[in-house]
Amino acid sequence: MRPLLNGWRRFGIVIAMLWFIAVISLAFIEYKSKSHGFFVFQSLPVGITFSGNKITLPDSKVIAITEEDEFKLRYEQEKTGKPIHPWEIDWAQLTLVPKVAEIRWLRLGLFALLAPSIAWLLVEVSVLTVAWVRRGFAGKQRDS
Repeated sequence: MRPLLNGWRRFGIVIAMLWFIAVISLAFIEYKSKSHGFFVFQSLPVGITFSGNKITLPDSKVIAITEEDEFKLRYEQEKTGKPIHPWEIDWAQLTLVPKVAEIRWLRLGLFALLAPSIAWLLVEVSVLTVAWVRRGFAGKQRDS
């Protein structure tokens, strides 16, 4: 049996495809702009080592954290009373350190595929439920 693709279902397919294209386009724009966004975040390149106030890049270039940035890090350390780990540093504020744009794949997948699927399911169930209830009332009117 071939599935019934009436006008509303075809319209739903078009809307779902437009949603998918819009979400992928937004993620692509965020990725190309190398900014922090909903689907993209800034990460350190693989291979960076962190020791004291020096950062060693994968190409062996050493970057020293400025005194102002180091003061901010020490202030955070004194405030919490424990050493600051590299993953606790707000690297976006350190402009000397290069960053790489990374995509949040799970979030992108959920928004691009799961959101329209759930919306489609809810609309289909709602329409079928309303039609089922309406058929029940129509049967009562014929009996009287």
